[in-house]
Amino acid sequence: MPATPEAGRPASALVFDHGGRRIGVALALPVVGTATPITTLAARGGVPDWPVVDRLVGEWQPAALVVGVPYHAAGAAPGTSEAAALAFAAALAERYRLPVTRIDETLSSAEATDRLRAQRQSGVRKQRVRTADIDAMAACVIAESWLKTLEPTAQPGSREP
Repeated sequence: MPATPEAGRPASALVFDHGGRRIGVALALPVVGTATPITTLAARGGVPDWPVVDRLVGEWQPAALVVGVPYHAAGAAPGTSEAAALAFAAALAERYRLPVTRIDETLSSAEATDRLRAQRQSGVRKQRVRTADIDAMAACVIAESWLKTLEPTAQPGSREP
């Protein structure tokens, strides 16, 4: 999908919560300001089943990709999770030739867990909260953070290398 002409922003983005064993995926729609968890992909050592990612990109036709990165504290050495997420973002950019934004995903899994538990307690969610659900919801939390950076009054929240 092309960028929206009035705002110069992408019409949609696939958003990834990268992890060593699982990668949560969400869809962000800047035009309406919404994010929706889509799925959780299996990964081996942080490497996804690329044909599955190919299928998702083909199905959703995003204009951009967003990767949550667990940035280290100022002055601290980058961690292995951060390096792996940055490598994943670079692989996405090379493979799909789409713009890739890296955004701080600190506490996204905790926020996702809280949301899912609240849904379960309120009765909105009937099934147990599974780890895969948390990963997809964490991608949704990251997507919402990214959407806020697109708001005209928002301060930029993404970090580019």
